[in-house]
Amino acid sequence: MPFSGGGGGVLTAHTHDPAIPRDGGSLAANATSFSLANQSLLVSDGVNIQELGIGSDGDNLTAIGGALSWEAHVAGDVLAANLVMANSTTIGDYTQPASATCSSAATAAPTFDNSNFGAWSATGSEVTESSNIISFDITTRLTNQTITCDLGSALSDTTWLLRCKLDFTTLTTAGASTIFLAIGMGSASSSTAMSNSGIGLDMIALQEYSGTGVPDEEWGLVGYNNTGTLDNPASPIMDTDPVTATSYYLEMIRTSATQMTIGLYSDAAFTTLIMPVETKTILAGVTGLQYLRIGNGYVGSETSTGNVIEGTVQDFQIWDNTTTPTSSCANAIDDDVATFWESASEVNPNIYVDMSSSTTTSNLALYPNAATTETEIKIQSSPDAIAWTDERTITYSNLTEGAWNYIRFNLLAARYWRIYGSSGDAGVLAIDEIKVLDSVSDADVRNLHGHIPISATDTSLNNAGV
Repeated sequence: MPFSGGGGGVLTAHTHDPAIPRDGGSLAANATSFSLANQSLLVSDGVNIQELGIGSDGDNLTAIGGALSWEAHVAGDVLAANLVMANSTTIGDYTQPASATCSSAATAAPTFDNSNFGAWSATGSEVTESSNIISFDITTRLTNQTITCDLGSALSDTTWLLRCKLDFTTLTTAGASTIFLAIGMGSASSSTAMSNSGIGLDMIALQEYSGTGVPDEEWGLVGYNNTGTLDNPASPIMDTDPVTATSYYLEMIRTSATQMTIGLYSDAAFTTLIMPVETKTILAGVTGLQYLRIGNGYVGSETSTGNVIEGTVQDFQIWDNTTTPTSSCANAIDDDVATFWESASEVNPNIYVDMSSSTTTSNLALYPNAATTETEIKIQSSPDAIAWTDERTITYSNLTEGAWNYIRFNLLAARYWRIYGSSGDAGVLAIDEIKVLDSVSDADVRNLHGHIPISATDTSLNNAGV
């Protein structure tokens, strides 16, 4: 239909307003032609008309982020993006993740080191101490040539780690007798000899011996028990002999009630092994190890052996109840709030957990640690640990350290969950434990849901999302 009674000319701008002469009439609902797909809709982007195609069967038309879109419905046409589950504050409802991966792991502060050692107590003159540097000059086989530091309480009977630096200045094998040097943990003070003579001493130590029948200085792990039995290596368990030209960085780890490992490293960072780590089975019943001991490793009364073991040992560090000096990311999922993962100071410190499979989830339980310096975190989800979606943004000061925090977000299915430091500044993120309210059932969705959308960016919300 023409816009005027006749004639030609350029079509002027018009709005199809019937109240305006020569502007054209209203567009007829069933007569106006568009190049549109069947059943699609016209929507405005604020400037132009856009086409919105028809959704899938059962989809709902909804507004998300200021735009119309089709979304699959959940539990009777309640949109998953707007569905909030009841906020469980019962930690037994939450599931332990299968594994954890972190951006970094800081070195944990040792339980004992030069900063908190007590006084050293010496018996005899062959072992002395100055500023926590132990000097030894073992030349005799006399009882109680020993120095001891009382840690104040016994280490775990199954799990601990000891590190120190060991240097030899003189190693002489010339006599008819044998002398011993032992470095390790014992159950008695320096008034008790380091021996296997049935005097009530438990001990685990690196023992070096030199003298009769020994072609070279030899060393290995030994374990005493208080019945007087000595688990002495019949032959050296370490495949390198001690020398005076090398600084040895010794790492001794108790891995169980009856097993130890020992490593010799060439660097203070304990990264380069001089020899492979050795594993040693020790006697059962070696317990109550409370005293750090260095000295003569055997009872005797010989004053002139012709042998010499001389040097220093220093830089002691002891970690109790752990076999690693780093704050392993596995600590965040070990179901023990006494251990924790701690990142290095970095921009965007983070840790993510794997729930083994993708399941419907709505809550996360977080046990933050006071070592944290990061000021903001994001709770993120992912199907593949590659692409991450923000679910919550939380100002860290709104969390309670040393307690469970139950954090709620909109219902979704995901396999991986990440705690992501998002302040943009270098900081430390430290977490004792992470758990997830996993596998929310269809019945839960029907009976326990609400309809309050939780913002992924609003930091003013409390943990429950309100």
